[in-house]
Amino acid sequence: MSVDIVIFDLDDVLCRYDLGARLRALARLSGKTPRDIRAALWDSGFEDAADSGTYQTPEEYLAEFASRLGHPISRDEWIAARRASIQPWPDMLALVREIARHKRVALYTNNGPLMKDGIGQVFPEAVQIFGTDCYFSFELLTKKPDPESYRRLMQRIGIDAGNAWFTDDKKSNVEGARLAGLRAHHFISRPALERKVRELGLLTA
Repeated sequence: MSVDIVIFDLDDVLCRYDLGARLRALARLSGKTPRDIRAALWDSGFEDAADSGTYQTPEEYLAEFASRLGHPISRDEWIAARRASIQPWPDMLALVREIARHKRVALYTNNGPLMKDGIGQVFPEAVQIFGTDCYFSFELLTKKPDPESYRRLMQRIGIDAGNAWFTDDKKSNVEGARLAGLRAHHFISRPALERKVRELGLLTA
């Protein structure tokens, strides 16, 4: 069966994600401790709920984020903290660009509405490479690794699951994709990924 689209996760596949750096940026802004911020926004389940579609607009998400943070935060401040948490991996981006010369490529990430709204500022490379094929879990009302999230994703993309190839750094997300009928690869390193895409004929050189 042919591969018609190659789908990539974002954090820890195309860039290094450092939650600690994000917490420290929010701590400087709010005067709270990183531990308290993590408890209020991550350990509480708020971010998981946001990724799963509880908040459908950037405004309602940011309002609840500020409420739980216990300090006002603007869109630009949120964007700056999120951007501080990532370090793009140029070698991975170059590989994706090369694959994109031969196949349709897409991004699928567990994230909420403000990340979608601000992706061009947080990670402009994603817009440059994937264009409108950037998909965010909140839009699907569920998130990875739920197999239903992949089924809804493929319905949006308009390609049969069996013709998609997906890569993610989390084994559970890879397993969820496979349960939904996608072919999937557990991302460990760029060299291992490149070997696999060459085996599949996704790179011709």
